[in-house]
Amino acid sequence: MATMSKQLIKFVRPKGHVCRVSTGIHYFLTFGTGELDDNGFWENGCAECARAFEKQFPKCGACWPHTSEQLKEMGFDVSTNRD
Repeated sequence: MATMSKQLIKFVRPKGHVCRVSTGIHYFLTFGTGELDDNGFWENGCAECARAFEKQFPKCGACWPHTSEQLKEMGFDVSTNRD
């Protein structure tokens, strides 16, 4: 985890963003603002910061909020048609 701490210190947020970071119950990093729930998810997730972190540190894996493509890779059904 020391490596992750060093990467978080080096993380350059997108210009104008004041998002915070936490670790979700799913052990992925979560980015956002507002209230942090008991499971480590932010009231207002920030996909822009999550994607910026993934780009800067690709070996750390996917960050929340996840993209549809990431969810598909994790085995989730992301189709909008639930018939």
